[in-house]
Amino acid sequence: MAGTARLRRYGAGDRLHVQAQRIWLILASFVSGPTRHHDDSRTITYGELALRMGYADGRAGHTLARQLGIVGYCCLQNGLPALNSIVVNAVTGAPGHDVVLGNGRTVAQEQRAVFRQDWHAVGVPTTGMLRSVWEDK
Repeated sequence: MAGTARLRRYGAGDRLHVQAQRIWLILASFVSGPTRHHDDSRTITYGELALRMGYADGRAGHTLARQLGIVGYCCLQNGLPALNSIVVNAVTGAPGHDVVLGNGRTVAQEQRAVFRQDWHAVGVPTTGMLRSVWEDK
């Protein structure tokens, strides 16, 4: 139909802030799944995240640090727990050394807060908002 609004399609080569929006959607969905109230210790590896983003190989997960930082800072700027904290290394089970955490929180505290947050009550940040987070960082 003419004049019909077209939905955005994510793809390879998207800018950092667009990838950050996609990460937000993936992580918010992940923590809002059926185990939300039963298991607040689940995490997702960098490789699993990369595969969910459409990368052909999970090793691409090591390239997502900046995008995850954008997500984390956006969360904190809006009074939310940092979604990025649930993304971990497959071997160590810990987030990377650049993980964004709320003031004074440990990784475990941040992860618990992420799972207790009702992410369906929070709007998805626009790519413009995420771009400004990156530029202001």
